[in-house]
Amino acid sequence: MRFLKGLLIVITLIVIASVTWYGSYKNDMKELEDGLRTYLTAEKGMDEHDIISITARRSKLPMYPVVVILKDNPQEVVYTYREEQWVQLWPDP
Repeated sequence: MRFLKGLLIVITLIVIASVTWYGSYKNDMKELEDGLRTYLTAEKGMDEHDIISITARRSKLPMYPVVVILKDNPQEVVYTYREEQWVQLWPDP
């Protein structure tokens, strides 16, 4: 019985840690997407309605690619946030 309680506590801790990590990861991706949206509209002068989607993708650190699809260009444009600035990775600027 004591073994079962210990096992249940360990499983509960693993589930809580997993949910916490996933929530943190999703929050980080959302912050990247919102940051790029702000950059494109405020600094680049794009209209909010010209942006179809902005999606952060999981990748190897330290670079998380953020993919933008624009209304007038069906080709994906990939940015990353590096050294406190947004850098366009693809296609070459």
